[in-house]
Amino acid sequence: MMELVEDYQRAFIGRMVERLDAYAVGEVTLPKLVEDLRGLFEIVDPREWSIRDAFEDLWAELDAECDLRTESWAPPGSADDVHLRRSIDALRSWASRVAAGASSA
Repeated sequence: MMELVEDYQRAFIGRMVERLDAYAVGEVTLPKLVEDLRGLFEIVDPREWSIRDAFEDLWAELDAECDLRTESWAPPGSADDVHLRRSIDALRSWASRVAAGASSA
């Protein structure tokens, strides 16, 4: 059976977890986190659509929450800390599973 993600791809996905952890301790800002996660995913460039779709769905949630916190068009009070935490936790969980070679779903 063919691997869904190669070793080097798993390593870069593992770096996503490191970036999420860096955000959690205040080492990077939310906009930088969003940018870094996108950049790491572009390096990974997986062929498997289930992995692409899972990342895109999770990343879009985080990106939208970031926009609500940083864009001038965002209505005051529209950012949701609970949604942000859930988005980060979901991305961390997904990245951890994929980096470990488990299912992307």
